[in-house]
Amino acid sequence: MFLLNGHSVLRIYTPFTINQFNFSTALVKLLNMETSNIKQVKEGKAEILYKTSRDVFYNPVQEFNRDLSVSVLKLFNYNWMKKVEEKKGKQKSEENLRKDSIVDEHQGSDLEDVLIQTRIERKALEPGKICEDGVALLEALAASGLRSIRYAKEAGGFRSIIANDLSRAAVESMKTNIEYNEVSHLISTSENDATALMYQRRRRADRFDAIDLDPYGSPTPFLDAAIQSISDGGLLLVTATDMAVLCGNSQETCFYKYGSLPLRTKACHEMALRILLQHVQSFATRYGRYIRPILSVSVDFYIRIFVQVFSGNRECKRTASETAMGFLCTGCETQSFQYLNTVSIENNNEKFGRTTGPPVSSSCKHCGSSHHIGGPFYMGPLHDQSFLRDLLNNIKTDPEPLGTVKRLEGVLTMAMEELSDVPFYYLLDQMSSKVKVTMPTAKQFRSAICNAGYRVSMSHCAQNSIKTDAPPSFLWDIFRELAKDIRNKIPNNVADAILSKPMEHTIDFTENKLAIPESQLKKLVRFQENPERNWGPKHRAKISLQASEEEKRIRNQGKKKRKMTNDSDATVVDDSENMKD
Repeated sequence: MFLLNGHSVLRIYTPFTINQFNFSTALVKLLNMETSNIKQVKEGKAEILYKTSRDVFYNPVQEFNRDLSVSVLKLFNYNWMKKVEEKKGKQKSEENLRKDSIVDEHQGSDLEDVLIQTRIERKALEPGKICEDGVALLEALAASGLRSIRYAKEAGGFRSIIANDLSRAAVESMKTNIEYNEVSHLISTSENDATALMYQRRRRADRFDAIDLDPYGSPTPFLDAAIQSISDGGLLLVTATDMAVLCGNSQETCFYKYGSLPLRTKACHEMALRILLQHVQSFATRYGRYIRPILSVSVDFYIRIFVQVFSGNRECKRTASETAMGFLCTGCETQSFQYLNTVSIENNNEKFGRTTGPPVSSSCKHCGSSHHIGGPFYMGPLHDQSFLRDLLNNIKTDPEPLGTVKRLEGVLTMAMEELSDVPFYYLLDQMSSKVKVTMPTAKQFRSAICNAGYRVSMSHCAQNSIKTDAPPSFLWDIFRELAKDIRNKIPNNVADAILSKPMEHTIDFTENKLAIPESQLKKLVRFQENPERNWGPKHRAKISLQASEEEKRIRNQGKKKRKMTNDSDATVVDDSENMKD
């Protein structure tokens, strides 16, 4: 019941039933909203409400991003609590554990691991509960608060969660949704500039244990503050959606945003990951800190990295040895890299030295073309294989599967299959087009590599990708062998230059079992089809001044025709005035 123009009116809200109302503050606020403008979204265990005409930023295509983040935080929080218990050193005796029938249930297990796991379980590491020794998380750009709510309701082990946004409308929306989901005891809201909030938490005692940065576009403005306000061993979750910049469409823009020059290579999505990782690394080393990536993925229209931040001057010195400049042939697109530093072991001590270069001459040795230079790029592993293995096992055995579980399993399996010590990849169709040879099957090409004793894998970033430690000369020899029978006779300077060279290796196309990855054998969902029509990055969140989108459409109907009419009337007036003159 409410007053409308002095009259009492009973409004019936059809989208909700009485048993869905908890009569909390959040639902009281809803009584003042137009229900025709309210949209309810359920994702995971969270439900959010927002007004469709005045909505804060929400993109349903990013559900995979949020599912992956929830899964990573579940495992990270468990590992965090495990380390907390190890530091405390509170071990129960084996005799007492036997009384609790714990050891009997874990025959063959390491006793210390059982003890730690038991204490973690007794800490009530359940979603929605406050864990005193748990993780303090900041979602710096929370918008609707959906991500924070999902963390609270699906991942246990949090001491506190702060959902921050600069927009007052977004914060009000968050408060409503947090109360509606009954997690206000765990999540607190903040209406603040994200960088200012993080700079205020630089003291060791005040630092966050996990910081989630999911901005619109580049995360650069927030990285310096994030690096300074995260605890040692803490987790930094970073998204970048400005893929056109990172993939080389505007190298000058990429340089001033990320401090790196991109190359126009078909491996642009992995290059984007390595540019972002190098960028984060450069911020960390300024403060005697360094990063260790546990998972780095390129998905849809964005990249997402999960890195742990540590402190240590010795490790910071190694970062130059994990950084390289890249050389890309302008003709055949063969890749070469020049590391910035070397590291060797002498008498059990690390010795750093300068490198000599460049690794290429003025012209490509394969086709004679010139080179483009780019970088610097992070050249270390993109993933932590041990963490990936545990993460994949948790996802497979989760009694409450996530909405994108099939795709999660596929992408993570491919990430595990990748050669961790081989940066970048080639595309099979791209190499075939360079030499004007009909593209061989991926199995045939990979078998030739395996039969020669080299390693090969795909990349989760692209279909038809070839990631291998075989030298480029061997890869071109495969095409020289194929060209004997199936070359399309089309004149081409690059193709002629490559195929005219004598072969240096013997090529064997016999099918090799190692050429078929596990993800392909199991027919996992590795490369998702477009999830919906017109999908992709949404516009920035904004508050419309219109009562509804329908009113805006009505107002703009005939806009072009009215403009033409006004222009023609103005012309008639001008002609009449000229006639009077």
